[in-house]
Amino acid sequence: MKTVYIPKGETVSYETLETDRLVVKGCLKVVYGIKARTISGGGIITAGTVSADDIRVDDLEAASVTCQRLIAKRVQTPELFAFESAAVSCFLSSAYVATGKLTVALSEIDEVKADEVIHLKPRKRSLLRLLLTSALRSFWTSLTARPQKPEVIDADFTPVKDESEDEELNRFVGMFKLARESGFTLKIIPDTPEENAPVFNRETGKIIRPAA
Repeated sequence: MKTVYIPKGETVSYETLETDRLVVKGCLKVVYGIKARTISGGGIITAGTVSADDIRVDDLEAASVTCQRLIAKRVQTPELFAFESAAVSCFLSSAYVATGKLTVALSEIDEVKADEVIHLKPRKRSLLRLLLTSALRSFWTSLTARPQKPEVIDADFTPVKDESEDEELNRFVGMFKLARESGFTLKIIPDTPEENAPVFNRETGKIIRPAA
């Protein structure tokens, strides 16, 4: 495995850099692009583009960053693509971030596309503690978050009929039809108690009025 090592206190410059393992303790400046399997170290990286599987550094500044997993203290990039996760403990500045899980403290981001976003209070913490805090916060959120009912869009709407209202309507319609066929006309009398209302006898076809 090819390894490029930048010692602490030194500044190294390249036009392009491609390696399996990159360890930056000092300062690395690359004009165009960096390609590596892993990038680590507590130093500073400045490059045109950065592409790696795993990135774990203190400071990263690039025109575009593409990786599987990113862990850093400070990141400045117009575009950040971290397909699995991105965790930045101090400050993240980006115009566009796309990731599976984003964990940030302070940030200036124009647009985020992420399955999960965790905001942490700004405080001094190591990268290992950042990962632990992010995992605990994500676990707690999964326990306390209430599932939301899915919203139905563009579904056919069918009003539910009230059975009691239908029965009343059918009863009055039946009475009206029966009275009309028998030569009678229904008349609504206000403030008439139900016990004093006339009763229609279907067998005799006559109206029985209550005694006065």
